[in-house]
Amino acid sequence: MKREQFLAQPEVESFVAWLAANLPALTFKLRFKSSKFVPGGLTVDVQGIEQVLEHYCWKANWHDSNQSEVESETWAETQRSLGQLREWLTSAVNAGDEQQALQACLQILRWGGVRGAIPFLHRLAAKGELSSYLQKMAGLMSLDGDNDLDDLDASSVERFDSGLTKIHALLDLSGSPIYDSRVGAAIAMLYSLFRQQWVGRGKPLLMFPSGGARGSQIRNPGAFLNCLAAPQFSAIDYAAWARWQVRLGWIIRALLERTGWFAEQGALAARCHAVEASLFMLGYDLRCFGLTLAPDPKAAAPEAEVPLRESGSIGWVPTGHPFSQVLRDYLAFRRSGALDNKASFVDWLLAEPRNEKPLTRATALGYCFPLSIEEFDLFGRPLVALERIVAGGEDGLRAALATEALESFTMGDERVSVCLVDVLITGNAYARATTDKDRVDYILSAGYAGTENSARTLMALGRNVGKHFGLLDAQHLPTALFEQFYQDCALDA
Repeated sequence: MKREQFLAQPEVESFVAWLAANLPALTFKLRFKSSKFVPGGLTVDVQGIEQVLEHYCWKANWHDSNQSEVESETWAETQRSLGQLREWLTSAVNAGDEQQALQACLQILRWGGVRGAIPFLHRLAAKGELSSYLQKMAGLMSLDGDNDLDDLDASSVERFDSGLTKIHALLDLSGSPIYDSRVGAAIAMLYSLFRQQWVGRGKPLLMFPSGGARGSQIRNPGAFLNCLAAPQFSAIDYAAWARWQVRLGWIIRALLERTGWFAEQGALAARCHAVEASLFMLGYDLRCFGLTLAPDPKAAAPEAEVPLRESGSIGWVPTGHPFSQVLRDYLAFRRSGALDNKASFVDWLLAEPRNEKPLTRATALGYCFPLSIEEFDLFGRPLVALERIVAGGEDGLRAALATEALESFTMGDERVSVCLVDVLITGNAYARATTDKDRVDYILSAGYAGTENSARTLMALGRNVGKHFGLLDAQHLPTALFEQFYQDCALDA
């Protein structure tokens, strides 16, 4: 489907008209906890989307090609910062300079507080394919070209996550939005409000996806009474996420073409990013819309998401799996020469003879959790790197993170890197308490898990991953590497 076809659909036309009529009148109660990204927090009530932008806050830093630090916090500062990153990335990609393109991408991730895409970017650069891949994706995701959504499929979109959406958006010149969990949450909530008022019929056409926050914030409209639950990023494929970025971009451009919003920002692309930044602020916690929470917390978790973690959980409870054994299994699978993807690995696990009870398919799928792009992104890793990861210790951790200089862990804004976060929680729990009950009580009171069983599942994974990489010792206490890796790392409940 192309842009004109998409926008001509009656429901899309009606949604754009609804946004134009309602976004200036809606009142939002912005309530941000104090954090690394929003020092001092934020408590303010605003009316209209244009006022939201005045309170934009994302404190970040990165290093330019001369290793000079670039800092930003307000929207004006962020615009300048992202302008520099865009220029660096664009010039490197156009020149086919793989190392400069890689460094620009890595600094975009640093600005965004995400790191899941790092191994993928390194792999492309090592093969000399990073610039060409980004150029190909730019053509497929442009908002003002003749591109077709159907061309964004499993063969063209190799990876997509909260880091790659930033890279693709910055390389684009037509206003393509960064589509992360916050932006997805906000547009999904607005669409849900629209559907409550729309007189049309049929199943919802615009089921914008979102993802979980790393704290107790709500980013799924389904948590509220009479609102539609948003599909979760972990339940859709990479190409689907990319297509939603394009759809949202088309809607934002159509909306701005009929309004004068953000005229002071300049050209249409800059105005598009102002809308995206406002959605980013609204999506921090959907309670800013002032709606009533649904009585059943499971409403916030679509059925497909339940096996991945506790239904309705806002904590850090993982899919249970024997981490070190899964790594050894995956290495054996790779050495077998089988096709390297999740489906093949699951089939291999099910076919392998085991002394214990044979795995079910659901369990085998759960075992893939640490291999995902949201965790260590192991599919497609070179065998030599995989062998280092399986060996463990500090060298294994560096290999897992695709970096030779081990930097301190960064807590981003989304529920990703669950394995490493659980090591942090588990190490803190063992440092604070000497009994199992006290450790469980600490995890429950902090809001990292909702039940005693889930708290123990969290610690079981934390112990396994922590000991594997030398972050925890034999007694599960923090090591010197733990202190170095997690320095100044704070968790929101």
